[in-house]
Amino acid sequence: MPLCKTLEILQDCERRNYAVGAFNINGLDQPQYLIKQAEKLGSPIIMVEPGVMEPYVNFEDFALVTARAAKQASVPVGIHLSHGLDLEQVERACKAGFTSVMYDGSKLPYEENVRNTRIAVEIGRKFGAAVEGELGALGSSFVDIKESMTDPDQARDFVARTGIDILAVAVGNAHGFYKGTPQLDFQRLAEIRRALTAYNCHLTLHGGTGIPADHIQRSIQLGISKVCIYTEMCHVGKKNVKEYIMQHPEYTGNFDIPEMIKSVMDGFASAEAECMNMFLSTGKCGAPAAADAIPQNTDLGPEYPSLPAMNPSYHSTGGYWDKNL
Repeated sequence: MPLCKTLEILQDCERRNYAVGAFNINGLDQPQYLIKQAEKLGSPIIMVEPGVMEPYVNFEDFALVTARAAKQASVPVGIHLSHGLDLEQVERACKAGFTSVMYDGSKLPYEENVRNTRIAVEIGRKFGAAVEGELGALGSSFVDIKESMTDPDQARDFVARTGIDILAVAVGNAHGFYKGTPQLDFQRLAEIRRALTAYNCHLTLHGGTGIPADHIQRSIQLGISKVCIYTEMCHVGKKNVKEYIMQHPEYTGNFDIPEMIKSVMDGFASAEAECMNMFLSTGKCGAPAAADAIPQNTDLGPEYPSLPAMNPSYHSTGGYWDKNL
């Protein structure tokens, strides 16, 4: 089925008590490969530009290739920008046809985060894109910082004042590999969900790699409808390519590099399948009626893929989110 609205996918997740996997993409060969795996499993999928790939793949190409693969798919597919650090980036992703965007102001003072996220929501509304914000600071394997958990009362204020559609919460989750066993604060997550009862706001969990399956599934019961995954995919993909290189130490002909790339893709797909089983999304779109329950996205802005953003002097500063925690 064609590209779908992220919000429609998340609404289906909440109706049927599962979470959709949001998988980071780092090359234009990945969307079709991961979407095919999602089709095999009968699961919706969200393809994610993690906010760091723009120096290598522009938003228009990313959206065009993913939308083309989605058009031929039998499962719902969304396109998401994760950890957008500035409003220009959010606008350019919306104009390119992303179905949802994240403005990450979680490292800013609270009032500045509110103000900027509200502007991001206004941008998203113009293009029919859902908007995600973040409150609280996630831990990370890149730097040694103590997590700053999302406060339930502040979450209510944040959602009410910004109008966001999706909230990324910090409840003990972290980007990258965990140092020890993850300890999610389920009581805090339940309190956040209760605090947002009056608002149509979905919850997302970043840093899904390494969280045990039973913890993920308990989080889903407590309101998580989207889980972001990347590190585990890269770990398995890199392991596969190491094995391939050991087995093929010398160049062996025209198919050598494509087969090496395929080994990485196979690793990504196997990690994807494991995650989809864990997220309880497998089989949710196994029948045409289930897939059709999530309508295609018909609100892609004035042109798709649209013209670049209106600021012709914009140049990426390389302000990657993982280096600015």
